[in-house]
Amino acid sequence: MQVYFHSYIFYFIFSLSIIVTISGCNTNNNDILKFKNSLFGKTESSINKKQLRITNGILNYKDFTSNNADLNIKKAILNHPIYQKKLASLEIAKSNIELVKSSKNLQVNFGVLGGLARQDEQNELGLSGSINFTKLLHDYGAIDQAIKSEKEKIKAAEFEIKSQAETLGFKGYENWINLFTEREILEIYKNGIKRASPLVEKIDQISLSGIADSTLILKARKEYSEMVVRMKEAEVVEKNAEIKFLNFFNPKSFQNLGKLKAPVINSYKSHEVKMIKNSPILRGQKALLKSLKTSKDSLIAQKNPNISFRAGVNAPAEDPVKNGSANVGFQLNYIYDDGGKLDAQIDAAENQIQFSKIDYANYLKNLKLELATSHKAYYGAKVTRENLIELIQLSEDVRDNLNDQLSIGRAKLQDVLNAEVNLANNKILLINAERQLLVQGYKIKYLSEGLFSGIKWY
Repeated sequence: MQVYFHSYIFYFIFSLSIIVTISGCNTNNNDILKFKNSLFGKTESSINKKQLRITNGILNYKDFTSNNADLNIKKAILNHPIYQKKLASLEIAKSNIELVKSSKNLQVNFGVLGGLARQDEQNELGLSGSINFTKLLHDYGAIDQAIKSEKEKIKAAEFEIKSQAETLGFKGYENWINLFTEREILEIYKNGIKRASPLVEKIDQISLSGIADSTLILKARKEYSEMVVRMKEAEVVEKNAEIKFLNFFNPKSFQNLGKLKAPVINSYKSHEVKMIKNSPILRGQKALLKSLKTSKDSLIAQKNPNISFRAGVNAPAEDPVKNGSANVGFQLNYIYDDGGKLDAQIDAAENQIQFSKIDYANYLKNLKLELATSHKAYYGAKVTRENLIELIQLSEDVRDNLNDQLSIGRAKLQDVLNAEVNLANNKILLINAERQLLVQGYKIKYLSEGLFSGIKWY
């Protein structure tokens, strides 16, 4: 069977297309390094020089005192994987804005077309090249609004990083306070048992003699045994607090753990004003809302026509000057009907704006409630602490008085033991009140003005 090709044409074509965007992009090797560093835990390039001195200082991480608490917690935040993940998200947001900006820049397209053509039983090889230029001239501000929207997204991402750093900071302070408190409680139990043990031994000796009331002896033994059980429970709680502390700070080891200084707390109204002004959560929501509004404006601008400058040259490999062609001009593009796609996008953007407003109101309401609760808890703990200080002084006087009376036979061993147990319990109540005072104080500061004012975390 023979097949004849006359006026039919077929092509075996290979093509190469290269697109180059001439832009004013600011991305350089430092930006790439910053992004890589944020992914692999090297955050120095993404914070300012002041912060670099914090992370590169001669800080002894084995020593945790009130003087270096701020530095220790900052260092733990910088090394925390959640913080580093937020930094990586910011770099992604920054790369998105470059993508949007590129739409305004000159677009250059290089193309090469080659292939085999057969016509009238003749085979011919062909090769041609082309270069095309496109530059957007006017789009009623659609891309400019999109760029503004991306900038606001970057601001929102920055506030999210700050919010995460503050949250981690409060967690660090809380872990510190809890471990210090549990160690104090455990020490009180140990001292109380140490002081009570000789009394219990004497009570047991009296019990063997049969001259004491068995009911009182059993009661004394019961109180002592309960103290021992509570000490064992305190040991477990202290160990759990230590695990949380080590998990947050991740030191190889540490020797000292000092008591933190209490922050200065003022009236609720003053802290509420600071919170509304400074809260990174609220400021981030405002930036996100502004981003959504400008994004909607960008979509609305796309309903208008846009004008572009276009130019191009096409030439074959054989005699390109003679057989080549060129074009230059302006292109007007107007979407007359897209089936309602753009209108649907505008409606969706408006719904997102309304949702974001509700979201902001919910955040504000919850933050106010959280601040009010912490403020009341702080002043409640403050009153409790003052009352317990007086009660402990009375408990010590009672114990000392009973010891004096015991030496002259006017008091019983059971009474002295009971006084020791009551004193230990009151001291533990005081320590817990002081814990509440510190935790709620730092929480109020965290919610209102921030734990680390003046620090740029990105």
